[in-house]
Amino acid sequence: MENTVTQRKQREHIPADKVKNGIAKYIFIVCACMSIIAVVGIIGYILYGSIPAFRQVGFFKFVFGKTRYPDGEKFGILPMLVNSLIVTAFSVALGGTIGVFTAIFLVFWCPDKLHLKYKGQNKFLAKLVAWLNKLNLRTVFDQVIKLLAGIPSIVYGLVGLQLLVPILSYLDTTPPYQGEGILASSILLAIMVIPTITSLSKNALEAVPEQYFEGALAMGNTKAQAVFRVVVPAARSGIISALILGTGRAIGEAMAVIWVSGNRALFPTGLFSNIRTLTVNIVMEMGYAELTLHRPALIATGFVLLIFVFIITLSLNLVPKNFKGKRGTMTLNGDSTAAVTYVKKGLLAEILKVIAIVCAVLVLAILAVIIVYLTIMGLSNLTASFFGPSSADVPTLFPALGATLELIAITLVIALPLGIGAAIFLVEYAKPGSKFVKIVRTFIDTLAGVPSIVFGLFGMIFFSGVLGLSYSVMAGALTMVLVVLPTIIRSTEEALIAVPVSFREASYGLGASKVRTIFRIVLPSAFPGIATASILAIGRIIGESAALIFTMGALYTFTGNPLDSSCSLAVLLYSCANEGYHMSEAYALAFILILLTFVLNLIVYFIQRQVKKKR
Repeated sequence: MENTVTQRKQREHIPADKVKNGIAKYIFIVCACMSIIAVVGIIGYILYGSIPAFRQVGFFKFVFGKTRYPDGEKFGILPMLVNSLIVTAFSVALGGTIGVFTAIFLVFWCPDKLHLKYKGQNKFLAKLVAWLNKLNLRTVFDQVIKLLAGIPSIVYGLVGLQLLVPILSYLDTTPPYQGEGILASSILLAIMVIPTITSLSKNALEAVPEQYFEGALAMGNTKAQAVFRVVVPAARSGIISALILGTGRAIGEAMAVIWVSGNRALFPTGLFSNIRTLTVNIVMEMGYAELTLHRPALIATGFVLLIFVFIITLSLNLVPKNFKGKRGTMTLNGDSTAAVTYVKKGLLAEILKVIAIVCAVLVLAILAVIIVYLTIMGLSNLTASFFGPSSADVPTLFPALGATLELIAITLVIALPLGIGAAIFLVEYAKPGSKFVKIVRTFIDTLAGVPSIVFGLFGMIFFSGVLGLSYSVMAGALTMVLVVLPTIIRSTEEALIAVPVSFREASYGLGASKVRTIFRIVLPSAFPGIATASILAIGRIIGESAALIFTMGALYTFTGNPLDSSCSLAVLLYSCANEGYHMSEAYALAFILILLTFVLNLIVYFIQRQVKKKR
């Protein structure tokens, strides 16, 4: 009798479960389609805002025009386009070299532990050496790369302005000997693209089958020869992809370059020529551009930039994914001639090994300099007045902190359900390899590659203009939803994939529906990964400035009303340093942002560590 009742109840639940599963599936599909809607909307509205400029000036005259005089309605962007391409090429060449060689060091030569020895009597030094010997160097380097990636662009810009430019001014041989220009911009952008290129190149090298490396060693190659003559060529497709993504990162950067470029819309004549890039031009002129042809011309500049970024993103699909490296080299004989040849060929590999070690040390030095400099300058400027009440003229911490927290809350409330829903569809419902899935993933990757300045332009046109939100925390939050959505989708997707299939099968075996299995079994198991996605999104929100300047505003006050304008921490840093009257507050804010970045990375590290222990 009891079995009959149980069976009847189960049969009664089946139609309801089918309805719930069907509704949930369509909801998840809608979430996955948000990336498509976002990309199409960005392209459409940016193009719509550009039409007046293209119609009156002409597309080719606009792109290839050499003269820029907004008051005379001359809007040629060719000098700025050339500047952007030159700076991007130099920065990727420098940052790519350091990043790739650092990745090679991390994969093949980075020791797990230091083996330092100290025979002195100083107890402090003895404890310090003992502590250093306990550190896992691979973990340290991994955190260094993540910390460099997490530092806000505006903080890099401040370091470039106050530290890099004065150093380069000693090398500048042309009046007024300021050190600004192509070289300063290229070095700063190179530092910023190093984390991206390093992490992706590292993944590419680790993906090369181990047999390639072992086969090369078995045929008489040294370790350095096996790495540079076999493994690196085999991983070149992934390395090229890393360089392409680094190029997209560099060409779309605005806030870091704005203080070190010199801001002159002229063709460059040397390494210290003052220049203006496409992104910098948008930020510099949008503040005073009126609703005439000037503003559409700036939006059209963003559209041209968007085209370049899309070309760079789509070019990733042209990079071959298969390995084409050599499996080994010719076995050497024992005669003297062969031995000489072996040494000559091996010398280059050993030199490259040394370069890899030097690049890795350089990356550590870069981070150390940034942290030490901002810590010294930040702590010395953390005064009591900085934590006091704010006004329209005097910036302090708490209004910007309150606005940032409100911005984070609104953004995550909207972005997390959309991102998690999209990830659930891609992992749990979508057929692997289907055309729709490929389309969705393409649009997610495209959305991830959109420069922050373009997000800001779209937010200004659509959220602030069309929706009537003006400059407000809500307009900034809606813009940030689009910015962090790819990060949340990717991180959540990885977390869902990591959940063992046996968990799902056991749930289905007990009679649970797909929806119940997802919400009761899969999502709780993937919670650490989802938490990581949330923290990464918070880090991106805290560090963003370009997208918020055009949508959230830059007022020093905070009312708590999401429809009012305010100022985030990163935007406040830009305002303080850009005006030049509040440099002490700028240093204090930079230190706080660095500290927040470090804390967020530390939280992510401990979450991932706990997940590994459970597995």
